[in-house]
Formats: sequence, structure tokens, C-alpha cells
Amino acid sequence: MSASEQDRNISSSFAKGLAVLAVFDAQTPSMSLAEIARRTGQDRATARRGALTLVQAGYLRQDGRMLLLTPRVLELAGGFLQANQFGRRVQPLLDHHATSLGAEITLAMLDNEQVLLLAQSTVDHGPVTYGFTAGARIPLIHTSLGRMLLACLPPDQAETLVNSVAIPRYTEQSIQDPAAILERIAQARQDGLVLTDGEFESGIIGYSVVVSRPGDTPVVVGSTAPRGLSAPNQPETILQELQLCAAELRQAGAVEAL
Repeated sequence: MSASEQDRNISSSFAKGLAVLAVFDAQTPSMSLAEIARRTGQDRATARRGALTLVQAGYLRQDGRMLLLTPRVLELAGGFLQANQFGRRVQPLLDHHATSLGAEITLAMLDNEQVLLLAQSTVDHGPVTYGFTAGARIPLIHTSLGRMLLACLPPDQAETLVNSVAIPRYTEQSIQDPAAILERIAQARQDGLVLTDGEFESGIIGYSVVVSRPGDTPVVVGSTAPRGLSAPNQPETILQELQLCAAELRQAGAVEAL
């Protein structure tokens, strides 16, 4: 099918409506029509039609001038999670290894130049929690999950992506030089694991390993721990637990459909 034939089969109105849903996040849980138009790049009339359609469909609610997501949007994610049997094949494994580790474990993939969290397990009284949930997005360059995902890409694709995205400074340890970042990515590609030290959150070390097989959609698991945490949660112990978790996820075929 040619590009022009594909274009004729695409509903631009539907795509614009999805763009409205996508602009809501933790920083902007409610927005006016003007804000939605600005963030989606749509004109005011188009954004208004899309937003009011979503209100009528039950995915947005209106509170005065502000619009907010409703719980009904969970149906969209729930269908994906159920279709891929996350409740049976993913969550129990994350829970098991998080309990063994005594810290959260997160499953993530690369999506639109960000890290998309697919599932997360936490434990009571774990050492670190950011309050992220499935569906949340976190930065690509300075997180262990993001850097491991970049390492899953061919070197030329990783270089293009690093050179095209913003490289903010979250902490004094955040690496700013693209060449230095690419060196870390190359090392992670060679090792099959990555460790970041205080680059996203001061005093917090991030760990991540690959889950997906070469050629498949990049998927990784990771965890975090405060710097200087005493045994048994030394880096080798954490990475070993993550590697066991990744191996069991592969064996269970938990990420093959992603």
C-alpha cells in the first residue's frame, strides 16, 4: 500500500482526538481549551470539537473552564494489559523479584523519545519510590531505564536520538555532553546492563537490564537504590536479581507481543 493510499485510510479527526487525550499528565491534570489547543498544536476550533467529543464519550469531564480525564480512559490501557496477560505473566514475576530485592522493579519500553512505564511492582517499606504508575513517562537520557533502552537500538539510531532530544540538567551529576552519553550507551550495549549514579535524582542509583531479544521492540527492567546502601543490596546483587527477572519474563513470553 502506497503512502497516499495509507493517508486516505487515516482519520485525521480521530488522530486529533487522541492527541487531546495524550496531553494530560501529572504536571497538567486539568487544562482549558486554549491550553489544549496550544499543547496539541491544533487551532482552537479543532481542539474544542475534539475535547467536547471526548466529554460526550465519557473520557473527559468539564469543570467550569477546565477539562480533566475520567477513569474511563483506564479501559483503553486495561484492554492492552489484559490482551497481553500482564496480570498473569508479568505482574507476578515483578512482584516476586521485587520482594526478593526489597525494592521496586519497573518494566519499560521506548515510546516517542521517552521511557514509557508498562508495569511496576513495589514493596512495603522499600527504600525508594517516585510514585510512578503504569502509563507514566520518564526522561530518556539520564535514567537507567532510558539509557538501557537506547543501548538496545542500533548505534546509528541511538546517536540520532541522543542528538535530537533535549538534554536537561536534573542534578550536578547529569551528563550533558552527547559524546559522553553515547560512550555510556555503547558500554551498556556491550554489558547488557547499565548503572546511573545520581543523574536523575541526587543520591539515587538506577539499575537496568535488557528483557527483549535482539531485533524485538526494546523492553527493559530496572530498579533504584540510595547510594551507599549496605549489603545485601549492593550493585551486583541488584543487577543479578534484575537479570533473573528479565530471564523469567523472556521464558514466559511476557513481552513478545510488544
